[in-house]
Amino acid sequence: MGEIIFKDKKNIYKISIDKKLMDEIYKVCQGALPNETGGILIGYYTEGCNLAVITKILRAPPDSKSGPTWFFRGIHGVKRKLDALWKEKKQFYIGEWHYHPNSSSDLSYQDIKQMTSISNSRSYNCPEPILLIVGGNSLAWENSVYVFPKGRDLVYLKNKTFLDK
Repeated sequence: MGEIIFKDKKNIYKISIDKKLMDEIYKVCQGALPNETGGILIGYYTEGCNLAVITKILRAPPDSKSGPTWFFRGIHGVKRKLDALWKEKKQFYIGEWHYHPNSSSDLSYQDIKQMTSISNSRSYNCPEPILLIVGGNSLAWENSVYVFPKGRDLVYLKNKTFLDK
């Protein structure tokens, strides 16, 4: 079907996500209306560590809470799923995704605060977490992708290419 590539203007950070996986995210978002939803991005880095490949999403755990303008991702069952993905596929936590229903995919102050905390957290062990925000609805989806390097300013990634496989 194809992959979507996001990268920064200096070509330092690149992220790949399969179009089918984005369609899965859109379906989850549509089902959550009118509330926000979200989850975890799973994947791996290529050998040169110059491309993050997102291979799977984890949906909101059952202890998550949400409303039309807020989302709190729960933790129930997350560690078990992450451990299994590492053991079976050598894939791991890469970041977070969430949905701004019928709204812009621009990040909020709360998004920046949360992702900066994750990049500084030893328990996450992810010094450059990715945040994918989906905005809009099935009439017009909008995506924004950011990287939060530990100790540095966040980096916005643009959708640069769409590659057929």
